[in-house]
Amino acid sequence: MIISKKHLTAVLSAFSFIALTGCASTVPSADFKKPIADTYRLCSNDDARVKFVATEGLTLNGYDLHRLKSRIQQAIDTKKSHIKCKTPDKRVFVLYSKITNYDEGNDFARFMLAGLGQIHIDGDFVLSLLPAGDEKVAEFTIQKTFAWGGLYGASIGIEDIEPAFAEGVAKAIVAQTAE
Repeated sequence: MIISKKHLTAVLSAFSFIALTGCASTVPSADFKKPIADTYRLCSNDDARVKFVATEGLTLNGYDLHRLKSRIQQAIDTKKSHIKCKTPDKRVFVLYSKITNYDEGNDFARFMLAGLGQIHIDGDFVLSLLPAGDEKVAEFTIQKTFAWGGLYGASIGIEDIEPAFAEGVAKAIVAQTAE
């Protein structure tokens, strides 16, 4: 069987698309320590303030911390803007975010063999409702790991997996449908 250049190009393009949309963009799921009740899920009227800290000893500079915080805030704001609230009341939430692991991995190791030089972002999150602020309405952990090898693995950096991590945080606290 002879494969034409046109068919080969189509197959390679499809494979490239699948490879490039693989693990780096997969949204992680939250592991809830205290599940969020549907009544506390955010919707368009709500305000969410992200407070951010990193575990001592992490190699996470101020610029990276600010960028990750901004991505989480933007993911929450974007996701909740599409969810209409049943009540006109505006609620104010604070998402206390603690990054527990921020490892950029090693692109050369990932290039050499899948599984080596992995990228990790892990965080613990507590969602509280103001004005009290000490009432935990949800508590969860999210972990995002990237471990592909080859050229794809070497071409992905931690900034490429941050949006999926942020989307996982937003998915955990924003209502999925109108309340």
